[in-house]
Amino acid sequence: MSYMSRSEPLSKSKNCGYSRSLVALAACLGCGFFGVTMFFWGSMLPTIGESITGVDNLPWVLTGGIIAGTAICGAVMDRYGYKWLLVLSSLALACGLSGFIFTQNLPLLYLSTFLIGAGGGVLNSETIAIISDIYDDSKRGSMLSILGGSYCLGSLLWTIICRLLVYDYTLPMKWSAIVIALFALLFVFIKFPPAKLSKGEGGSLLQSLKLLKYNILALVALLLFFQGALEAVSANFSTSYYTFFADGIGLDMALTSLIFMTVGMAVGRFTLPLCMKIGGNVVSIYLFLFIALCGALLQLFMPTNSIAAFISMTLIGFGTGATAPVVFNYLGKVFKRYSGAAVSISVIIAQIGMLIGNYGIGRSGMFRLFPLVMVVLIAAVMAIFPFVVRSSQTPPSNNL
Repeated sequence: MSYMSRSEPLSKSKNCGYSRSLVALAACLGCGFFGVTMFFWGSMLPTIGESITGVDNLPWVLTGGIIAGTAICGAVMDRYGYKWLLVLSSLALACGLSGFIFTQNLPLLYLSTFLIGAGGGVLNSETIAIISDIYDDSKRGSMLSILGGSYCLGSLLWTIICRLLVYDYTLPMKWSAIVIALFALLFVFIKFPPAKLSKGEGGSLLQSLKLLKYNILALVALLLFFQGALEAVSANFSTSYYTFFADGIGLDMALTSLIFMTVGMAVGRFTLPLCMKIGGNVVSIYLFLFIALCGALLQLFMPTNSIAAFISMTLIGFGTGATAPVVFNYLGKVFKRYSGAAVSISVIIAQIGMLIGNYGIGRSGMFRLFPLVMVVLIAAVMAIFPFVVRSSQTPPSNNL
């Protein structure tokens, strides 16, 4: 069966009987929940570390959970559909957050962190696949940008709540868990697109990995490896970087700078569709990454100035927001029938990059030099992107 055998997205089907707007709204909510996952430790680690000993390794447990959730969801959603995966992953995230309310037992906190990561990993891949499926080539890129904006809004709300309630880290956990669980129950009553594959087609991670033989997916995966590492270190270690120096800006200002990062990311994602329309994909990617590069350099040379921290974090957030929507738009055009598997595989590689980035910076403790790491990662993404564009012009036509 050809990857290109389905030439139209699910939104074109006359007999699906679902509301595209309602499904897109559910996807945006789910992606917003993933924003909580991604900024969980960037907002919480300094505060929780003061109350509970032995939590320094939890950020990479979170990333491990994201990888595990991503690994199971790609082939599953292509074969069985979206609804129950969305419901269960949202509930897993809510349960993980609840674990930090009721216990300070370190093994249970490891389990809670893993659930937060696993739920978020499923939500990330699934919501991207949903939008890729229900919109055609003319709207997919802009809708993926809006989906990314929803992720940013979720991150922003989380960081604001954590900043306001920094005196009691359990309160953000409690209210976020309740809201996510309530929306998970509402998802039950929404009709989603049907599964794309019938019995005997695809359905396993090993079969889905065969997609990596195509250059477009292998290159996107490589690019997202460096992009994932970039997003991880910038979100999770910027607060530690700004509090590392004896004359640094302090925890309160560092947490505030994280809010500026999420604001910048949200503005970037909602600006991206217009930029893509005017300048195209290539111009958009390089413009946004150059802005992120400026932010990393400002962070490197002015680490003890609060105003510079706010500006640099805004630039980093704005600049890192364009890459994923653009490259997933290319994947959506090429892999229409196996979109879930293609997205899942590429996100797994991105999460491995996040895991290595978190582990490398966290274990080495080289916070003074970590903006240089961001500069290297941005340069790597810039170098790989032209090959992604070139490979997307010759889409695969072989069978799985």
